[in-house]
Amino acid sequence: MLALAATLAACGGSDDNGSTGSNNGTGNNGGTGTTPAAVQPLSGGSLYVGAVSFGDTVSVALDQPAAGQLTLRFLDSRFGLAGTLVGQYTVEGNMYRVSKLAAVGSDVPAALAAAAASITFSFTLDDGLLSGALGQVPNVLAGNGALLQGYVSAANRGAQLADVVGTYSYLRQAGDTATAGQLAIDASGAVRVCAGQGYAATCAGGQVGQLSADADQTRYPGAYTLTLAGSKVGRVFVGRQQGNVALFVDETGASTSAATGNWVVRPATALAANGVDGDWLCSEPELDDANVATGRTRRNIVSVAGNTLAADNIPVDVALSYNSVGGATANGLLSGNWQETVVSQSQSGSLTWLPVSRNLAYQLRQVPGSSRQLPAVCAPLAAPAPIATYLQAAAGQNILVTMADLRPTQPAIGRDQIYYKLGRYAAEPLKNFDDACENNGQNKTAKNGTTAASRIDDLSTFTCTKAVGEKPEDMKTLVVGPFGEPYLTDGHHAFSTVTEAPTGGPQAKMWVRVQDNLSGLNRAQFFRTLRERKLVWLKDGENRPVYPADLPRGVGLNNGLGNDPYRSLVYFTRDIGYAPPTGATEYTEFYWGDWLRTKVDLKQVNLDDTAAYLAAVRTASEAMVALAPEAIVSGDKTAATLGRLSAFGEAEFTKLSQPVGSASPGKLPYAVDYRLKLKQ
Repeated sequence: MLALAATLAACGGSDDNGSTGSNNGTGNNGGTGTTPAAVQPLSGGSLYVGAVSFGDTVSVALDQPAAGQLTLRFLDSRFGLAGTLVGQYTVEGNMYRVSKLAAVGSDVPAALAAAAASITFSFTLDDGLLSGALGQVPNVLAGNGALLQGYVSAANRGAQLADVVGTYSYLRQAGDTATAGQLAIDASGAVRVCAGQGYAATCAGGQVGQLSADADQTRYPGAYTLTLAGSKVGRVFVGRQQGNVALFVDETGASTSAATGNWVVRPATALAANGVDGDWLCSEPELDDANVATGRTRRNIVSVAGNTLAADNIPVDVALSYNSVGGATANGLLSGNWQETVVSQSQSGSLTWLPVSRNLAYQLRQVPGSSRQLPAVCAPLAAPAPIATYLQAAAGQNILVTMADLRPTQPAIGRDQIYYKLGRYAAEPLKNFDDACENNGQNKTAKNGTTAASRIDDLSTFTCTKAVGEKPEDMKTLVVGPFGEPYLTDGHHAFSTVTEAPTGGPQAKMWVRVQDNLSGLNRAQFFRTLRERKLVWLKDGENRPVYPADLPRGVGLNNGLGNDPYRSLVYFTRDIGYAPPTGATEYTEFYWGDWLRTKVDLKQVNLDDTAAYLAAVRTASEAMVALAPEAIVSGDKTAATLGRLSAFGEAEFTKLSQPVGSASPGKLPYAVDYRLKLKQ
């Protein structure tokens, strides 16, 4: 797909390329000098037509068939995709998120219709350009369950050939390979491509080709066909912005066996050294541990400051070279290289960026240790409002934190732990205040320390047996991040409970111990540091990878934290199969839960049935105590490190099992009872 920048002049691309190529439309790029037939472009509105980077052509209609809905149509596909999907969209900042896609009409393949609801699609709009990531799309033609992921680039206003004459820098990706360089288009539609170098009419190894009007202007309004060296490359869409144009080409190839892909192209104008400064969100194909594409979208946080790029998925800062590719001058491109260790060997990685505007950029990233190139589409990541309250907090300090300010470092919680707490508070209100005192390192509620006016969201209305922080081992922890945001590293369940508890809420305040203040780092460096220190848990409730950009923005049951039933299971095995050791590592319960997925299939357990749930707890706990102390549980954590008990805690299991209504109900019956009441 070709995508030309929003800075493109109305008369075409730039001459400012550091090369000797001409842009005067005289046909000197190897063309015939003939004028191609006129196209019939779109003229604005809610319909966008363009390409997906895996080589297909699509259209996207906003607010169709009704406001708040979106229609996605597959117009041409090498993967058996066809027909129309309709979904709903929401807008978060500058990002549109699509959900609940469903097939409409009889021409949608059965495999696509069945998978529609699982397809992910998010995008941004930039003056007539629609760009975003499409994931978990079934490869219908393959029929083997394989999934596709790519970025969509489409436009709602077209242009004639005269508007695109000029010289451009480009990224080209086909399959797992990629190139970058410059090209020129003249008034006849002649194209000359100079791979790996700046444009010149006599560039070494240059390829010549032609833009001609696509024959089907009804289905593909405003489209051209691009050929190079006599072979078809793909379909080209031209989009006009205010005084500018943009182009999109899907590389479908000359035959059914040819690799599919895309081109991204922008005018060959020089980039200023601070032209892309700021935080970006780059969406690329997700790879598994074997570097095989999963069909899901991986969203990486990238921070650029002058000649330095940091990314949360690259272990070091990358030094950038502006207006160059492969050591050659190529205005409009920026590139960088780095070294990282892969399987105990130092390997090279590289990336190339092609900024299209201040609101859009494209990236090719070489996977270190391989020749594979991953394409990505990047959009600015909006800065949150700074929270000055915590900017000066120092490591080891106890600070008072508002629940609404807390940022999770994990995507999910064990909701049954929260349900147990809320169920017990309903029966024993004093327990609510005991837990608040414990959270604050104050042991428990003092005798006569509460009154009828006591509230969790007002710490002055109840008293505890100790001063704040006197029991530091009970306190939760955080790291102060960029913009002064406090990121929890322990306490997601405790403070989600405070947020949901009677007289608690998002404005309640609790004392928290500061592990470190990393507010001086940019966002990419911050999350890279959390990864290195193992202060972030990046698996969701289904044990699938997630990424820092996917983390929810608040604690509680209604702020994006998902449910991990295995985290709940581990909570109920406490003092039965394991006991949290002194100075326990962060995310101890998640390490256990990761391992227990191989021992207990909770999808086969009726978690609404207390007896069945308790049986699962017994099975899990017995598996824990059966482990050798030195056995690896998850990552590099051993059973001993994670607090494995040497014998099954029968007495604790008996306490856990006591039904609601008994003299001392157990945690699990409380949780099930509360959860079932929520369903009523």
